[in-house]
Amino acid sequence: MTPRASLRTHATSLLIAPKAFYFFWFVALGSFMPFITLHYRNIGLDLAQIGVLLSLGGILQIVSPVWGLFADALRLRRLLLPVVIVGAIAPAVFLGVTSDFWLIFALVTLMSLFFAPVAPLADSATLAALGNARERYGSQRVWGAVGWGLSTIAFGWAVQRMGLGLIFWVYPIAGALAALAALAMPRAELVIINTAQAARRLLRDGRWARFLAGAMLIGCSGALMHGFFSLYMEDLGAGGEQIGLAYTIASLSELPVMALSAFAIRRWGSRWLIVAAGVVYAIRMLLYWAAPTPEWALAIQLLHGLCFASLWTSGVVEAQRLAPPGLEATAQSLFGMAVFGVAVALANAMGGVIYRDYGYGALFGAAALVAALGAIILALGRDE
Repeated sequence: MTPRASLRTHATSLLIAPKAFYFFWFVALGSFMPFITLHYRNIGLDLAQIGVLLSLGGILQIVSPVWGLFADALRLRRLLLPVVIVGAIAPAVFLGVTSDFWLIFALVTLMSLFFAPVAPLADSATLAALGNARERYGSQRVWGAVGWGLSTIAFGWAVQRMGLGLIFWVYPIAGALAALAALAMPRAELVIINTAQAARRLLRDGRWARFLAGAMLIGCSGALMHGFFSLYMEDLGAGGEQIGLAYTIASLSELPVMALSAFAIRRWGSRWLIVAAGVVYAIRMLLYWAAPTPEWALAIQLLHGLCFASLWTSGVVEAQRLAPPGLEATAQSLFGMAVFGVAVALANAMGGVIYRDYGYGALFGAAALVAALGAIILALGRDE
């Protein structure tokens, strides 16, 4: 074997662990996230309480940059990842055996605190393994879409036949497999930096404020849809199988987008791909508003790849591009905080009230408006 071929083989082996991590982690999420709101409704929580619980994940995502800065400063990105995964999955076992709102609130708070840094730490480790080929991130992350798609359709079928209690066991088991894969993630190359100086440089960069504001607004649109989609489908008359199928269709739609993301980012740039995601999000939300049956909603799910997959793959690459050397995990945490933190907290806290008082039409109308606004903010920026 030639040295070049040996190097390619070594690089490929380094990327097996990220693929395995994304697959098992999204199997865990796909078995849990689409169905937890149905569980909350079944045990008697109202929409406003459900909105509060969903917003906790977003509120506590705000601590994600603290986790990221801690990981960057002490070079613990890879070692910290399996630890926070265990913290994110363990409370789920207890979540399924109580109907007390305040106990559920405490358990979800604990889960969310550890859940916050999972994606930034994993993405940072993956990008470190890719080196200068960071546009290939989508070809690693696509395995998450595969795991999500397989799990949502399987558990849509299983939940309808075996009950929602199943999700509180599958989520920890699949999450544990993700933690094992995280242990094998490649080590990032050590970069010695002045952390305080690099952090000041990041905070003074005006491109970050524009990037985070636009991503947050587009993320609000996605959060409004994701948080209440299962309830929306149920209100349209869908059963568990159709709800699971809806998430599977969305997952499958991510595959070509993530597979082609490297080409798209090289051709148009990561920022313009985020702008496109905002525009398609706005169109998608308006289509949900007009959908008369669950079958229409299933067809609209085909747009998910152009929305979320475009937003996330290009956003991760853009955050890495803008990050000062040595603060890569912090940069990913800031992006994750904007999309899954501030956006989720605002969207779900307000979305529960909007849905309860005005219906899903008003919910999706608001989602379309904020997505369009985020796209405009990013479109007015510069690529320097």
